[in-house]
Amino acid sequence: MSTETKHANELTEAELENLLAERRKSKKEALTAEKNKHEADKNNFVHHTGSKFRHLQAELKELKEFTIAEANKLFERMYTIEGKEPKETKSFTLKNTDDTIKVTVDRQERFEFTDDAIVHINAIKDIFKEKFAQRNKGLYEILDGLLIKGSKGEYDPKLLAKARSQVRKLGDENLISEFDKLDDCQRISGTALYCRIYMRDEKKRYQDVSLQFSSL
Repeated sequence: MSTETKHANELTEAELENLLAERRKSKKEALTAEKNKHEADKNNFVHHTGSKFRHLQAELKELKEFTIAEANKLFERMYTIEGKEPKETKSFTLKNTDDTIKVTVDRQERFEFTDDAIVHINAIKDIFKEKFAQRNKGLYEILDGLLIKGSKGEYDPKLLAKARSQVRKLGDENLISEFDKLDDCQRISGTALYCRIYMRDEKKRYQDVSLQFSSL
């Protein structure tokens, strides 16, 4: 009679210990096998997904370059056909004859701030603190928090630049002056090309055919 077929009260102490040891070993082997299978599945998934993303990224880059190049050719042909020199433009749109699909191409300038922008940013920060901190500390902290970028506790130059027109309504000449100086610290660092596709939906409204994950 095997150890497995005996009742527990029929086993000797040595047989009972061996049985428990075998069961622990079997359980450990099963757990190890399960972990190894999980690790293998995870690696396969990660490698497959990464490869797929890289492939799609390359295709999207090629699609963007093709779309912009062909759109520019068609835009220039439109002028050539009429015997005119193509005009340089930052943005143009091409539509199909049925007016159900349109392609837009945009050239947008990229801006950066010069090193001395921090001088005016700190001056703006000090004026805000002097003007609002004592009057309404809670409101000031909200304002201060909205203007801070990242974890370094620094004011975001882009947000400050956008607030320039609203600041003029406060009528503080020192504050306005610092914002104007900050605006003067902007410089063009390059350009970026974008293309977008729009298609009419069932209600005849143009909808952006977005390739962003957040819209899918």
